[in-house]
Amino acid sequence: MNYSDLERMRDLCADPNSMFPERTYLQDRFNKSKDIGNISKTRVQAWPNTILADREKRERDKIKKLEEQEMARRKIDAEEESRRVTERQAQLDRANKMFHDN
Repeated sequence: MNYSDLERMRDLCADPNSMFPERTYLQDRFNKSKDIGNISKTRVQAWPNTILADREKRERDKIKKLEEQEMARRKIDAEEESRRVTERQAQLDRANKMFHDN
């Protein structure tokens, strides 16, 4: 065995893919495809007219509508509570007046 054979064996041991160049090619192709996919996803995120963007907008609008309805209900509840307190106080005043008048 000469020195060049020994070097060739060391190179093969150092990089196992060097024995299978098709594996390296497939891996490179897969990585490139993945990179292109990521670039495409970042571009699509900025587009306002995609199906996903429409779906997210509908969800945001639905949540906003529900929040507005809840705020309206809370306002009505607060007004009702205020009215009940006023009526109760009026009843107590009438009862006290009737009690003291007799």
